[in-house]
Amino acid sequence: MEHRRKSISTILRLFALAAAFICAAAFAVPAAAENGDVPERDLYEFSIQAMEEGRRLRVWGLMRLTYVNRSADTMYSIVLRLHANDADANCMAIGSVGADGRSAAYTLSSDGGILNISLPREIAPGESTRLFMRFDMTLPETGDRFGTNSTGYMLGNALPIAAMYENGAWRTEPYYSNGDSFYSRIADYKVAMQIPAKFALAHTGTRMSYDSGRAYETYYIAAPSVREFAFALIPNAVTAEATARGGRVKVHALGQSKAHAAFGAQCVAKAIDFFSENIGEYPYSDIFVVPFDLNGGMEYPGLIMINKAYFKSSKSTEGALVMGHETAHQWFYGVVGSDQVYSPWLDESLVEYLGFDFLRQYAGSDAADALERERYYAMRNEYLRTKRLDGSLEELAGADYFFMVYTYGHDFYAKLVDEIGAGAFYEGLKTYYNANYMGIGTKEKLIAAFSEAAGRDLTGWFEANIAPEAAQ
Repeated sequence: MEHRRKSISTILRLFALAAAFICAAAFAVPAAAENGDVPERDLYEFSIQAMEEGRRLRVWGLMRLTYVNRSADTMYSIVLRLHANDADANCMAIGSVGADGRSAAYTLSSDGGILNISLPREIAPGESTRLFMRFDMTLPETGDRFGTNSTGYMLGNALPIAAMYENGAWRTEPYYSNGDSFYSRIADYKVAMQIPAKFALAHTGTRMSYDSGRAYETYYIAAPSVREFAFALIPNAVTAEATARGGRVKVHALGQSKAHAAFGAQCVAKAIDFFSENIGEYPYSDIFVVPFDLNGGMEYPGLIMINKAYFKSSKSTEGALVMGHETAHQWFYGVVGSDQVYSPWLDESLVEYLGFDFLRQYAGSDAADALERERYYAMRNEYLRTKRLDGSLEELAGADYFFMVYTYGHDFYAKLVDEIGAGAFYEGLKTYYNANYMGIGTKEKLIAAFSEAAGRDLTGWFEANIAPEAAQ
């Protein structure tokens, strides 16, 4: 660990200059859960500027984080995850760090992924502190959810975010490249962003205002009650829009042709209608769809990234599956969070099944069943299952991750539907969604919801089918 102390005067001056640049719009907070109001949330405020340098994108940022101590412990430090540095070690440089108007000492892990900030004053339970940070990063060429792609620049998991605090300690486990090694709580975001005019911008949240210029454009974005904030810059993009939920939700799709963008927009709009009707309302007013290079897709609140090949008409069935899958993540991972490091199956296995269920409605049962057989052939005929479905990312390394979390995860839920019926299955999902709205779901909460819907205790059934012996 490297120890540093930086003057806070520079960052305070920069925030003063950027005050007009930070969005001041009021938040439209989504409806509260049935079991009570959404608790007080952290507030992230970002002022961001992006500029191309050759074939790379450089991003400068100022962050002000109002962090609320919701634990029962007095806190003497705050830990932030810098996932950009997990993707490419030390690509994000930290300039100044402070808390409550004073300079703050901090330590940074050797790869830059963990930033531990010592607070000038402790914060008791229920109190808050205001952190300041200046950062500078250049995106690597990854073709991934963070980095330069052939389609543009993807900034998933790019911004600093508070680590989870559980059981009296900060969660600082290693970053795992298999799966989605991310875990966070619901917060509010205000983001002001200046980007080169040639780019179309996709992002979490809703645009509150916009300033156009010859060389640069400035966006002011509000994103209330989201688990994180992501964005993407697509050069010379063609944009198409569609609506869902009777016009309440706008789908913005960016494509490399008019036909590609139109397909992305209408497919995701249909998926939002499907999941809203069967599980619970999509709580936000906007969602963006963008093409990227990584095989499959990646989900963020209000933003999904889909492999560019799946926008083509020749790949429409596969494209609808992936878009349905990533849209389902808006419900499970987004609204109902889960520990994606230690329990990746909780969201991933469920939405794998839901993606195929959406595909049955979208393309018909024959097309969905044929794609299912093709996608899962290797597991059903060649893979010897020795792992539990509820294993962690560390336990499900290599091929085990796909075969267990996706393939067997899909089959697990297909078995559950056979066991309790489709009606009880979706009734259980509605209960799980409402009970954990904007919170964190667990295996125990999931079992309880399905047990209530089925009218009997399913604990034994879940354990029997989660254990590897179920494959024998």
